[in-house]
Formats: sequence, C-alpha cells, structure tokens
Amino acid sequence: MSEEENDSFKLVDATGDLVGSIAGASIASLHQGVGGIFEAAVIMPGVAHTLKYLAGLFLKRGMAKREQQRVGLVYGLTAVAIQKRLADGEHIRTDDFFNRDITDRSKADELAEAVLIAGQREHEERKLRYLANLNASFAFDSHIDQGTANYLVKLATALTYRQYCLLEIANNRHGYNLRPPGLLNLSKRENAPQVFAVLAECFELDRLDLVKFTDQFGLITKIEDMAVQSMALEIPMGAYLHIGMRLQEIDVEDVANVAKLISSH
Repeated sequence: MSEEENDSFKLVDATGDLVGSIAGASIASLHQGVGGIFEAAVIMPGVAHTLKYLAGLFLKRGMAKREQQRVGLVYGLTAVAIQKRLADGEHIRTDDFFNRDITDRSKADELAEAVLIAGQREHEERKLRYLANLNASFAFDSHIDQGTANYLVKLATALTYRQYCLLEIANNRHGYNLRPPGLLNLSKRENAPQVFAVLAECFELDRLDLVKFTDQFGLITKIEDMAVQSMALEIPMGAYLHIGMRLQEIDVEDVANVAKLISSH
C-alpha cells in the first residue's frame, strides 16, 4: 500500500462512531469503497488521484476531532457512492473534469475540496450523506460544468436539512396532503412558530428558484398564502440538487414530519 493510499484509510478511520450514528454504515464499508476505487485506478485514474490528493490535504489541516469525523465520513461516503453508481452501470465522465493543471490539481480536486470543507463545518450532520452523494455525482454528469457544480455546493451548504426534506416533498407532492393556500390560520395553531418557519423555508426555496408553485398566481404577499399543495422542483437547479444529492433516499419519517406541518387538517 502506498503512503497516499494509507493516508486515505487514515482519513476514513477518523470517522469513528459518527459513521454508524449518522450514516448507518461502518468504517469497514468505507474502507471497501475507497479500496475499490484504488483497485480500479487503471480505468478511473482521475477519481483515485482526487481521493489521494484530498487525503493528503486534509490530514495536514488542524481540525477538531468532530470536524475530522465529519470530513472522514463525507470522504468515505463519496467513495461508496461512486462505487454504487458504477455497480448500477453508470460511467465516469470523459471530459476534462479530471485533467490536472500545472499545479497537479484538477476541477474534480477543487470541487471535492469544497464539499469536504462544507462537511467539516456542517453542524446539521444529517446532511453529510447527501453532500457526499452530490460530490460523487460530479464524477459522472458531464452536463454539470465547474461553475454550476460550485454553485450547487454553495446551495447544498446553505440549505437546512429541513429544506432537503422540502425538496423531496416537492418531488413527490402528491404523496402528501398538503394544504391549499389561505386555509392556514396561524393564530389558531399551537405550533404556529414551527409552521411559519417551514413556510419561510419554502419561500426561500422559491426565491432561489429551486421550487415553484404551479397554482400560484401573482406575487406572494403573505407566506401563509403560498400554494404549497402545488410545490414542484424547479428546472434546472432544483432538479439538479435533488438528483445529485439523491434526496429520494432521505429518511421517510423525517420527510413526513416536515410535510405534516404544511398539511391540511
């Protein structure tokens, strides 16, 4: 095993107990994902180089223990997600995404570093799995250029976990009994602050052009009047985020609890 490969496994080992509590996986499974990419380095040298590059980069950084765990988890889950997509028959992109410049750094290296930094600083640790999925998606989708990918990382970092749930609700709105506009009297709801906060998060998703309300006519003047029953993913960025992060895999109970706050009673 090379020193670079050893660094990669050290980064995964830093995950500790976080891997089981957040991802429902094990360090062994993360090792398997990373090791599988190194074994297939002949057919995907760019991916292997990025993993080795990142391991060396982050092991040299001074991080708190919890930050090390988060970085190790996103790193390992990225490798696992790539392996899963390959097993599903997908192919690594063949454009210049993995080409290294004069500094021996590629676009893939830059974006993966951005995702790991996001993971390092992410206090909502339930988001980490989906950040890893997004990171892995960049290795496959040649329609996502460097600039768009950087913007997607920025969006994924800024959104809350509850907004991740809302994106999944928008993807499958007919599966929930979402309320028609104007039927929510916040003054009579015991959980009015929570409902208002979720509606505000919906409004922000609309402002960012990640969702749209297909039955909404005119400007939204009061968030209570948003036609959330017609909330759908906006094309392209809302769909890119949902697909890239694989939000259809998000915890069903978490999504149901969010939907309940904006459902008809």
